[in-house]
Amino acid sequence: MSTPQAQDIKDQSKNIQDILEKIGWYLTFALIPSGQPYFGLFFLLISKLASLFSRKKQELIPTSASDLPRRAGLLFIFLLVYMFLNSFFSKQPINSLLLSLALTLVFYFYFFGGQRLAFADRKFLTTCFLLFTCGGTLVSLATLIRYFVLNLSRAELFGGPNSLGTLIIMYTGVGIGFLLSRGKPYSYFVFPFLTASVCALLATQSRGAWLGFIGMLFILMVLNYKKKIALVFLIILLIAACLLVTNPKLNDRFLSIFSLEKGGNMTRIHIWQASLNMIKDKPVLGIGLGVFPAVYPDYAPPSAKKDQTFAFAHNIFLQMATELGLIGFVLFFLAFALTYFLAYKLAKSGNSFYQGIFATLVGVLIHQQVDLPIWKTNIGIGFWLLLGLSVGLYAMEANKAGNYQFQEFALHLNKGNNGKSN
Repeated sequence: MSTPQAQDIKDQSKNIQDILEKIGWYLTFALIPSGQPYFGLFFLLISKLASLFSRKKQELIPTSASDLPRRAGLLFIFLLVYMFLNSFFSKQPINSLLLSLALTLVFYFYFFGGQRLAFADRKFLTTCFLLFTCGGTLVSLATLIRYFVLNLSRAELFGGPNSLGTLIIMYTGVGIGFLLSRGKPYSYFVFPFLTASVCALLATQSRGAWLGFIGMLFILMVLNYKKKIALVFLIILLIAACLLVTNPKLNDRFLSIFSLEKGGNMTRIHIWQASLNMIKDKPVLGIGLGVFPAVYPDYAPPSAKKDQTFAFAHNIFLQMATELGLIGFVLFFLAFALTYFLAYKLAKSGNSFYQGIFATLVGVLIHQQVDLPIWKTNIGIGFWLLLGLSVGLYAMEANKAGNYQFQEFALHLNKGNNGKSN
């Protein structure tokens, strides 16, 4: 039987764990836009380790009235388990095992952690996404300041221009959805926020990110069509188009999208050809997780430079097929498709915040067809977190709908019983 003093110690320990976890999430959301979420992960790790040595009951993902969120989680669990098993057949088993462990850690804290977070207090979530949006604004401003002051050829911040491009898509889509969902006066900040994001994105000269950003804005306009919002988007796109036409550097970069000889396009084709050669050679199990850069020269086409190697396939689906084979690709595709379906169903509800998340996921996916920044842990954390949140938010909304239907049924049943008794 515990004494009052022992109970006080337990309560204090629980409060410390909760504070550490909140700090971890606040730092994560504030720093994801800059691609530096590790400070948040540090506090989340400490909080989790502290909970292991306490008697605090481990927090589970709440059950859902719908079976789809559970299936999405299971598919990703199967994928992670397969990664570990596949490592034993890899050309570099130790490297593949370590990468599998790292991905499992990321998924535990961010994909599955995101699902738990969806059921958190609304005020806490609002603060998290306010920090996310403010962090994105600061990143856009810092990017532009560095670009002009240092006279950079392409804007970058804590990483390459393409990675920054993915981050800009991520925080802009979610930020717009958040600001619109909060109503006035938050919605007044959509125009300056979006303008800063577009200018920063143009400065990166990341063509894949440009395409992804356009796709993200298009989805937002289709899902949340209001004349004022559409007008804001069109004005900013018109300004961006004018800059692309009038600025020789930006104009040349944009036109290189349509040329095989400019901007590294032929290099990407060589990477994709090498990826297809890897798939032909190892169709079922793949070459092994993280092995792509080591074996690329062996599979590169004759026209490619033999002294070059690349970290990944520059296409998310080719990456899964080359490194994990047909089995891994099918698991990944099914998990991805189901998660995107849940995010789409949320967006169809008419909630601006949910629409921002779905539009962001689409924009990021478009960019990952010609590059793969989310395969880097510091960039991928934000993406997997948004996927997990989508699954968790769908489960939460399904529970709300289920409770409402149950209440309606109970009310109807009660009226029937009252009628009979009369």
